[in-house]
Amino acid sequence: MKTKKLSCMLLSLFFLQQGFAQDAKPLTQFTLQGKLSGAKMDSVLLYYADASGAYAHLSKPVVNNAFTLTGNIGQPVSARIIFKHTGEVIPREKYEDRMREIYLEPSVLKLAGNPAELKKLKISGSKTELEFEELTAKTNSIREEMKPLEEAFMKEKDHEKAAAIHDQFEPYFARIKKVTYQFFLDHPNSYVTLDMMRYYVSQMKLDSTKVVYNAFNDELKATDAAKELDAKIKTIESGMPGSMAAVFTKMDINGKQLSLTDFKGKYVMLDFWASWCVPCRKGNPHMIEVYNKYKDKGLDIIGIADDDGKIPTWNAAVAKDNVGIWHHVLRGLKMDMIMKHIPNPEDLDERYGISSIPTKILIDPSGKIIGRFGDSFGGTDEDMDKMLASVFDK
Repeated sequence: MKTKKLSCMLLSLFFLQQGFAQDAKPLTQFTLQGKLSGAKMDSVLLYYADASGAYAHLSKPVVNNAFTLTGNIGQPVSARIIFKHTGEVIPREKYEDRMREIYLEPSVLKLAGNPAELKKLKISGSKTELEFEELTAKTNSIREEMKPLEEAFMKEKDHEKAAAIHDQFEPYFARIKKVTYQFFLDHPNSYVTLDMMRYYVSQMKLDSTKVVYNAFNDELKATDAAKELDAKIKTIESGMPGSMAAVFTKMDINGKQLSLTDFKGKYVMLDFWASWCVPCRKGNPHMIEVYNKYKDKGLDIIGIADDDGKIPTWNAAVAKDNVGIWHHVLRGLKMDMIMKHIPNPEDLDERYGISSIPTKILIDPSGKIIGRFGDSFGGTDEDMDKMLASVFDK
């Protein structure tokens, strides 16, 4: 996915993560006592999820270089702490640099250090925080190596050049993922593992995700967050080879009704893409080749676009890329339902467990999924070509 606002994206991801409902538990108070040195700051802000799972925000003045924050949580939770000057407005793109992620626990925690050096702040009283610091110590060195690339990516205005820079992130992401997965295996009952799996469930192989989930103890599995993770795993499984494809009916790009059942007896490729997705657009010429090669042998394609609310842009992309030769529908995204964590049966990305694009799903004439390609759960485009050849070039 191409975006010029990585920091905003990361901040949004945090708020989405915090929106997961937590188990209804007796209110348990945490206290965070801070003693600052060095740079003078006038106020402290803390963002976290309270005992009900609702987004919470605390703000207190810093008096004589000290502050105390109290709140109620139901279990250890991730939080963001920010220090500010009086009247200061922090631009959204600067939030990531001005905040420190910490883990709160229902206990008395102490914070000490220079607020201008967030990474060096010392926090005690939270076992979960110590576990998180163990992980970040292993990943921060990799992230430091990435900084020149990140700066180049943020400055680049040309989409094609930015996409080329983004491709160079992959070896670093792979190293971070490897280190993080090992942390999950070493800390199967940590709330850090549970919290971070909400994100990594879309980045890891399904078998690896199951290994982590199955290692949770009963206490962790009983949390609503773990139940949501389990539900996500089941959703992903429903879009994997061997499962029957979820039936859907949509209005297509021409205003006509289209149903998956209309394609019974044919091979159908569901192509999950978007007009704003550079890798998707770059792959369209190859998809045209695939379609022209196999359309007379029984292959059809349904493009499923993540362009709800961007219909003119969607139409323009279909026309510009010359992909109007096959069928096109919208995924059915409703952002308000996502923010409230309400299942949306009309959202095809949800129904097929799509977490990144481009992703392609191949369905056989009986309606069974026989191939998945493009995301972390599937194969490559080369794997797709080989499967299509094995099906049609007999």
